[in-house]
Amino acid sequence: MLDPGELLSLAEKNTRPHPTLSLYLALDQSREARLLSLGQMVRRQEQKMAESGQAEAWKALAADLERSTRLVEELPTGPHKGLALFACAGQNLFASYTLPLSVPNLLEVGAVPYIRPLTALLSDHRRTLVAVLDRRRARFLEGYLGGLQELEDLALANDAAPPERDGDQGRAGDSSLNRRAEEALTRYLKQVAATLMSEFKTRKAQEILVGGSKAAVEALLGQLHPYLAPKLGASFICESGASLRQLGEEVARAQAEAARQRQAKLLDKLGESLGSRGQAAPGLMETLAALHEGRVHTLFVRRGFTHPGGFCADCGRLRDQAGACPLCKTEMTPVEDVVNLAVARALDSGAALVQVEGDSILDKMGGVAALMRYA
Repeated sequence: MLDPGELLSLAEKNTRPHPTLSLYLALDQSREARLLSLGQMVRRQEQKMAESGQAEAWKALAADLERSTRLVEELPTGPHKGLALFACAGQNLFASYTLPLSVPNLLEVGAVPYIRPLTALLSDHRRTLVAVLDRRRARFLEGYLGGLQELEDLALANDAAPPERDGDQGRAGDSSLNRRAEEALTRYLKQVAATLMSEFKTRKAQEILVGGSKAAVEALLGQLHPYLAPKLGASFICESGASLRQLGEEVARAQAEAARQRQAKLLDKLGESLGSRGQAAPGLMETLAALHEGRVHTLFVRRGFTHPGGFCADCGRLRDQAGACPLCKTEMTPVEDVVNLAVARALDSGAALVQVEGDSILDKMGGVAALMRYA
């Protein structure tokens, strides 16, 4: 399973002067269909590189293509739905990841791994810790890359909770019993909140979701640690005993809503920072310059946006066009998608990445912008 730390390691790779093969392949098809798709991509890429004068670079990938084809041949069918693979024999790089989600077929060749499809997956399907509870019991689950796993050993019970009844409450009206029940409920909610806190750090989660009965959800939200409260993505109402399939549907909806809200807030912040003491870089050219200076705090990229550009092998400068480097005057290496290099550079520098879906203020900036660490 792909880990964000491994993605960062890929972002740091630079295999120049050797080319890197980046392959994405849908696995939710027969072995014969997989190999047919791979063969078609290989032929298209070979022709493309021959037409652009890169036939020798293509020949250098012979060992990587052979090893990659063999891996695809040997992969069993199911349960994995996608494959991401990066190979460069010249730099002893061969990394493959089977994924629980399907990916569009893609084959790219360049001096760095083509990581944009992976960053999109991790952005859409963050590592999430989920608590589902009512007044009597709490369940914990972990969601990642579209999957959901119940953490059964973490389940908690409020054994002192009175049975919930319709109509006559019987002895529930007794003040002493009520007081003890409320004290037990408070202890139970604190246990749930403490478990969320410890597991969030242990599992390196990126957000939490809280679901269950309305009263229990509202009560738990009031108990969250100040560190954890900002990590709350969304809450939802459901039966605490819902099946894993039902919870998976609820979690998917909650994650999507949380992503929309998170994107909207960040885009609002970007808009507010434009023209404000240089706190934002609007456009590809300005953003690439800020990345070279190490000033980018958050990189915004329109999903699917690509742009050719140049890379300076001497000073590392990225530019929205090839030609002479504006810093050291060295002739820059042309690249098909400088945005992929920008994404890798941002992750390598510790910057956050926001891949924007749909129409937004980012369109007015050409599809790329950044918030600065400092003016």
